[in-house]
Amino acid sequence: MTPRRLALSLGAIAGLVAGGARADTSLSGICPDGSYFIVQSRAAIPCANAHLADPSDLPPVRPYLLPKPYTWYVDQEARNPNNPYNLVETARKIREARAGVTQENATGPAPARRPETGATSNAPAPRARPESPAAAPLVSLADDELRDLVRLIALRQEAAPAQFEVDDVHGARSLRIELAYSASFESFALATLGRDPRSNRVIVWSAQAVRDAEFHPNFFVVQSGRTFRPDPQNPAELAFLLGAAGKLPAGEMALGYLVVPANFDPASSLELFWNDRSVEAVLAPPGGGAGTSH
Repeated sequence: MTPRRLALSLGAIAGLVAGGARADTSLSGICPDGSYFIVQSRAAIPCANAHLADPSDLPPVRPYLLPKPYTWYVDQEARNPNNPYNLVETARKIREARAGVTQENATGPAPARRPETGATSNAPAPRARPESPAAAPLVSLADDELRDLVRLIALRQEAAPAQFEVDDVHGARSLRIELAYSASFESFALATLGRDPRSNRVIVWSAQAVRDAEFHPNFFVVQSGRTFRPDPQNPAELAFLLGAAGKLPAGEMALGYLVVPANFDPASSLELFWNDRSVEAVLAPPGGGAGTSH
C-alpha cells in the first residue's frame, strides 16, 4: 500500500472513530420545571440552569405525573368533593342550611334545647343510633395464627403472585405489600363478622416496611367492569389483624383483610389497586392450594 493510500485509510478510520464518539456522546439532566432531557450537545439543552446528571442517577418520575388506570381515575373523581357531580348535592345542603331547613325540623318539631350546665330537664334522652355495619365484631387471631397467616401470604406469592414493591424518592425499596386468598380464613372471618358466605369473599394482605414508611390500606378491586373500594372505617369490609394505619417503622409489619362482594371471584383475574398502583392476579388458581389453613 502506498504512503498516500495508507494516510487516507488512517484518516478514514480516525474519522469513523471520531464520528462514533460524537454519536455516542449525550448529556442528560433535569430542568427547573422537573422535566428530563437527553441531548447531544450543550446547545440543545432545552432550559436554563439545568442540573446535569447521569441517566442512572435521575430520580424516579413523580408518581402524580404517571398515567392512571381509567377505573381508578373514575373512582377517585366520584369521591372528589370538588367534582361537579358532588357539588350539586353540597350546594343543596348549603341552601337548606341557610334557609334553616335541617333533617330534624324537616321531619318534625326540633328537639328541646339542651339546658345550661347545672339545670335539669325532662326532655327525653336521644335515641340510640341503630346498629351499623361498623359495629360488627372484629376478627382477631392468636399469635401463632398470625404467624401462620403471614407464612401463608408469603407462600401464596409463589403460585399466585400479587404484590406491590414501593420505592422511596431515592429509588430504595421502602415497602412491600402482598395480597392472597385463603378459603379457610375466609370461612373463619365471615363467620366471625356474621356475613353471608354466599354474598362475600375475603382477601388477606400484609405490608412489610423495609425502611420507615407510611401505610394506609387504600385498596380498590376491579373485575369485569365491576369496582369495589372497601371502607377502611368499616371492619366488616376492611380491618387490621396486626398493626394500624399510619407510620410503619422499618422491619415492622401490618396485616389485615378486606371483604368484597361474592361476584368478585378470586379464581379469575382480578385487578388490585393500592393508591394509584395496580397489579393483575388470579388469587386462587386451580390447584394453587387456596384452602390452606390460616
